[in-house]
Amino acid sequence: MSIIRALKVSVLAGTLFAAGVFAPGIGKTAVAAQDVSVCLWGTITGPDAILNGMSYGARDYFEYLNQFKGGLAGQKVRPLLLDGRYKLDEELKSYRRCVDQEQAVFVSGWSTGAVKALRDQIEQDQIPFMAQSHSSEVLDPVKLPYIFIPGPTYEQQMVIALRALKLQGGKTVAVMHPDNEYGRGPVNVVRQSGLIEKTGLKLVDTIEFPFDTQDLTAQMLRLKSRNPDMVYVQASTPQLLVILRDAAKVGLPAKLFIGNMYNISAAIPEQLGKGAEGFRTIQIYADFGADIPAMKEIDTFRAKNEIAKQDVYYMKGWFQGIVMAKAIENAIAKNGGKVPDDIRSFRKAVRDEMAGLHGLDVGGIVPEANYDTHQGTTLARIAEIRDGKYVPVSDWIDAR
Repeated sequence: MSIIRALKVSVLAGTLFAAGVFAPGIGKTAVAAQDVSVCLWGTITGPDAILNGMSYGARDYFEYLNQFKGGLAGQKVRPLLLDGRYKLDEELKSYRRCVDQEQAVFVSGWSTGAVKALRDQIEQDQIPFMAQSHSSEVLDPVKLPYIFIPGPTYEQQMVIALRALKLQGGKTVAVMHPDNEYGRGPVNVVRQSGLIEKTGLKLVDTIEFPFDTQDLTAQMLRLKSRNPDMVYVQASTPQLLVILRDAAKVGLPAKLFIGNMYNISAAIPEQLGKGAEGFRTIQIYADFGADIPAMKEIDTFRAKNEIAKQDVYYMKGWFQGIVMAKAIENAIAKNGGKVPDDIRSFRKAVRDEMAGLHGLDVGGIVPEANYDTHQGTTLARIAEIRDGKYVPVSDWIDAR
């Protein structure tokens, strides 16, 4: 898949930077005095690329503002999208480029491992940072005032699933996760906190597997012997495809499994067919194509631009773009409508405005955004695959 989006309305330099295509040896980029630079990196290529709509969605929202709203507070935004390739060293390099060379006022990064590795540096640099990760280990408005996440933590998502199981009369649960920070961290937090037992359930097994696994048949046989009432999956779509495929091999139905928010993908029912029926997952953001105001903005944008990914993760990215832009706009407004000359004071002002967002209308992507808690929303629903489609099977649930 090409990582250069063919925009009908585009700036050559922006397109090259957005793709991460730049010649070796290029140093600091020239930034106009009134530029508002926003820098994002995602997994444009490599593992988890199937989820990268959330990176494109955020970038595209800023492009939408430039093309249809005259930018932010009358100033053009320079959104830069880099490819971190889900590799820690690449993500760390992307961060330093965003902060030092690009002089970004807001940064958004991809993996749990990267944001955990960078959390002290982010606070030292005093730069607002929107994590794609939902890890509770980077959510602390007091100790980590510059880091924000876009919704319920992974642990809170697991709590929603546990409560649903309890209400259904279930008694036992097993947990599966890959062998990386994204998988281990939330599971360790939940196990050490005793949340499962406090919910009145029994943990019968925890199964860790390689992130790039292609065969989990042995693990499925082990799981079958434990006979849990539910299996919670703290993984992403590529791993979930292997899990459900190999579960079917040993006679475990998809309805036994429930995944976190990164298990909503058309690829699952498309590739697994009937083998995916009944699988449930946590859904935080509205579907692409939903009858909501934000979708009307997206339709306006895609009338003149190609959209790389039309899925729920693109909606997540558009949501992040909305809240990041609002904080920047408010900071400029409080500076007399001008972009502050000093980048450090500009970043601090944006951080303060971000933390002050409450009851923000985000066009129906989530009910409303509240960033005084630094996590945007704590609401989610449970969705289930029925006849090849994800269908909400619960009302909005507050994960707190």
